[in-house]
Amino acid sequence: MTTGRTGAGNRYRPGRKRRLSTALFTLFAAAIAATVLVALGARTISAKPSCAGQTTTAQVAVSSEIAPVVQKVATYFNSQRRQVDGRCAAVAVHQVSAATVAAGLARGSAGKLAVNAWVPDSSLWLDVARATPASTRLVQPSGLVLAESPLVIAMPRPAAARMPIFGSSVGWQILAPPSGGGPSRALGLNVQYPDPLQSAAGLAGLIELKRLFGYGRAARGEMATFALNVQVVPPGTGAGSLPSLDTFARPSGASDTAPVTLTSEQAVVAFDRAHPDQPLAVRYPAQGTFQLSYPYVLTTSGGVPLAVAKAFGTALRSSYASAYARYEGFRTGSGAGGAWPASYGLQSAEPHLLRPPGPSQAGKELHAWRVLGLGSRFLAINDVSAAMATPVAPGGPTLEQVLGRTSAAGMKRFPDSTQMGLWAFASHLSGALPYRQLVSIGPLAGPFGVVTRRQAIQHLALSGQTVPHAPAALYGTLLAAYKQMVAGYQPQYVNDIIVLTAGLENDPSDISAATLLRELHTMVKPSRPVEILMVVFGVPKDLGDLQQVAKATNGKVWPVTSAAQIPQIFYRAFGRRICQPHCPK
Repeated sequence: MTTGRTGAGNRYRPGRKRRLSTALFTLFAAAIAATVLVALGARTISAKPSCAGQTTTAQVAVSSEIAPVVQKVATYFNSQRRQVDGRCAAVAVHQVSAATVAAGLARGSAGKLAVNAWVPDSSLWLDVARATPASTRLVQPSGLVLAESPLVIAMPRPAAARMPIFGSSVGWQILAPPSGGGPSRALGLNVQYPDPLQSAAGLAGLIELKRLFGYGRAARGEMATFALNVQVVPPGTGAGSLPSLDTFARPSGASDTAPVTLTSEQAVVAFDRAHPDQPLAVRYPAQGTFQLSYPYVLTTSGGVPLAVAKAFGTALRSSYASAYARYEGFRTGSGAGGAWPASYGLQSAEPHLLRPPGPSQAGKELHAWRVLGLGSRFLAINDVSAAMATPVAPGGPTLEQVLGRTSAAGMKRFPDSTQMGLWAFASHLSGALPYRQLVSIGPLAGPFGVVTRRQAIQHLALSGQTVPHAPAALYGTLLAAYKQMVAGYQPQYVNDIIVLTAGLENDPSDISAATLLRELHTMVKPSRPVEILMVVFGVPKDLGDLQQVAKATNGKVWPVTSAAQIPQIFYRAFGRRICQPHCPK
């Protein structure tokens, strides 16, 4: 796919000719816009007011990037003093993020602002806003798409010049983790991804990455890997949807960083106009791209406000509105971009567009993203019975040493907001109890003695606590742990029990599997879900009882024979959040 930025040698070094042509084009476009405004102003001055008396003002919420276009048309519309249903008609334009309006409409209101019409940055938000039968009746597309702006992948030019993979063809995979087909970490790419909860660009990209990852257990693990490792960037303004390209193009870190992001043509045009000496390097995704579209949506049930909103829609369909949208860096609703794309390294013809997502897909992916982003509240339980002293291989490290090193290294994957505690179990570790609490549950970044809770858990994982000749009372430990986690359940977190064990239950004084299952069935509450997740190292003779225990809590057992498998299991465990409580067995 031609992007207009694929030359050799000076590909990333704009010369004086480029700067001069860009400046001339900007002046030329400004002159045309000024001429149109003067003409419209003359028409307004010469026109007689068509009404007098009370005024009905329709409240129009818009995403910030399209606000200048809508506000220009609104100023012209208000100056005409139109009469609609016997009242003077006016509109007030408010910059409000599309995510905020969509959430408000889905709840039955748009917050403090009574919105009569809405221009979001994508029709994807309509699916979110129409979440209930009532909101479906209220939120009605008018059929007008005010503007469009296809998505592009962008890098600062100096960084792109050092990155061979940012060549003439760049796919969506450049945003993905290595395990999902993305570039090697050794390249040093720093993916700065628009927050899907606030950005239609981020949501559309998430939908395409989901398609690339596929479906099933492995795909959920890849989505979790992406969500937990990518740098999510909020919008640059409260009413916008895209991160600031000013910060992106001038990274404050090391000079060899290579930031890459997903943004829109219009954002690139706005940035390049403001920084003609530092234009961005852009590529359209090779597989095709999505686009931000700006539909005009009616969001009021009737009366004069609806009539005024419809009248304003007629003004938004005018050639003046289309011309001003192109001047601001948008394409028209039909995809026409005028003369500006080539001036900013973008292609004049509309790029190949992917098929728009289905009506329910946006909601599904937003749900997946939300649950992956929920805080985690874990109780980790380490097996320190005699079985953990078994060498992994003759002369090699023990099971405890391998699992200890792996779990200590894995602690870095948990954000500081994670709440975690640590138990150890064998038999009679604390009087008659088979387990001992080593670290109480709390934030990893919080203090635990003279160190943080994270540091304490890492140290204990590596300290070697195997009890010689001690049998394993796993079932009694799980019962006590489950009781504690249910009693202290916190709904704003995902509450789990994670067990690292050799998978043996050989303490004759312990409760039986049948007793544990019977107790669990009486305690499991859908309103307080707590999963038991077990990583069993080695190959126990029978995993049946452990699998039944995990199944009773919608949990999972993963048998592993190599420590290298555990990071993948970590991400798959997180990925299970997407399908719970109905994950395939």
